[in-house]
Amino acid sequence: MQRLGRGVVAMAAMGLVATVASAMGAPVHAADNGLIGKWQIVDAVPGPWVAAKARGNLTEQARRLVETEVTFQAGAVLSKSQGLSCKRARYQTGTYPTDALFRGSLPDGSQDRIARELGLGGVEVPSVDVDCAGGHFTYHFRDRNTALFALDDVIYTLKRR
Repeated sequence: MQRLGRGVVAMAAMGLVATVASAMGAPVHAADNGLIGKWQIVDAVPGPWVAAKARGNLTEQARRLVETEVTFQAGAVLSKSQGLSCKRARYQTGTYPTDALFRGSLPDGSQDRIARELGLGGVEVPSVDVDCAGGHFTYHFRDRNTALFALDDVIYTLKRR
């Protein structure tokens, strides 16, 4: 599990100030949240908060999800991976400051640099939160067709198909 950092508290205190759709120049609609459509996991890397000695084993486990397709629909997330599927998905668009990315797990003092290295530069990163009965995922957008999310200490990259 990811640790919760001060970034999550800061994010909750400041609220979400913009939406992915407005950042992309489109009106906000429940089904138009930036994620709707078919995506594929194209990369998996250990989160920068993971100790060096645990990275090798983590990478091997994470590679199993690479090439997995994920389809986001209004009210559902479909995937062959049960851990990513969701029948009653609720979406919320917003932005996150770099110290709140990946639930505030980026190492203190390095958040801006690491965010830039991941292609998530900027003061506020457009994101979509997906709440499901089985968990909560946050997808951070590198660009309109690339999103990153963390699961079990791994950062996965999704590309739109």
